[in-house]
Amino acid sequence: MSDFPRDIQVTLVCKMLPPVEEPVTVGIQDKDQNVHEGTRKRDGSFEFKCVIQARDKGAGNIDFAGPFVHGKPVARFVYLSWKRTVASIAPWWQRVKVPLAFNVAELGMATAIRADITGRRPHATEPVVWELAGRSLDAAE
Repeated sequence: MSDFPRDIQVTLVCKMLPPVEEPVTVGIQDKDQNVHEGTRKRDGSFEFKCVIQARDKGAGNIDFAGPFVHGKPVARFVYLSWKRTVASIAPWWQRVKVPLAFNVAELGMATAIRADITGRRPHATEPVVWELAGRSLDAAE
């Protein structure tokens, strides 16, 4: 089939972040609960990047792996997290799940995926629209 396994560059874009009135670190969360901060762009938006691995599971299905991938094989996602920087019973101010739901045909030969998740809420269920190789894809279909 195509070139699997392979690394995929994930970029999450937020045109604005919600106001937070306590010290937090915002970024993509790894499995060790570390938060990897993004960068602020000239237009004021924020970009958060990580690399995940895509593996062909057969029958047109893909599974994702790596230190930034969370969830069960049928429902993988990455977290954009707001982690408190001071000791607290609850370390997370907020975490937003961004689903990774592609099949082999949808992902094609892409080595990078990008989504604008501005305004996405922590328990959102609406699909995420991903850009792959210059085209948009509704990853929930």
